[in-house]
Amino acid sequence: MKKLIISFFIGFISLAAIGSIFANFIFLPKFAEWHQLHPDVVRATLDPLSGALQAIIQLIGLVVLVDRMKMTKLIDGAVLGAIYSAGIWLIVDLNMVALTTFVDYNFVVMDAVISAVIGGVGGAVVTWSQNKFA
Repeated sequence: MKKLIISFFIGFISLAAIGSIFANFIFLPKFAEWHQLHPDVVRATLDPLSGALQAIIQLIGLVVLVDRMKMTKLIDGAVLGAIYSAGIWLIVDLNMVALTTFVDYNFVVMDAVISAVIGGVGGAVVTWSQNKFA
C-alpha cells in the first residue's frame, strides 16, 4: 500500500508539472477562444475542482493498473500510460464533437497526442516509483 501512495504523490507532482505546461500554452488559449465564440456554453475560467477530481481519478486508475499489471520496465509503463490517457481523452473529446458545434477532429487528434505524451511520462514515473518503493 505504501508504494501505491508514494507512486500517487510522485505521479501527481510530475503530471501536474508537465500538464501545466501544455495547459498554459495550448489548452487555456483554446478554451479562451471557445469562450469568446460561445460565452453561454464555455466558462471564462475553468472549474478547478472538476479538473482536480478528473486528474486524481485518472491517476488512481493508472497507479492501480501499473501495480496490477506488475510493470517493471519504464517503457512498458510509458506505453500503458500513453494508451490509457489517450484512450480516456479520445472518449471525452469524441463526445464533445458529438455534443457541440465547435469542437472539431483537429482538436481531438491534438488532445489525444498530448494526452499520450503526458500519460507516457506518468506511466513511466509511476512504474519507476512502484519499483523503487516496493
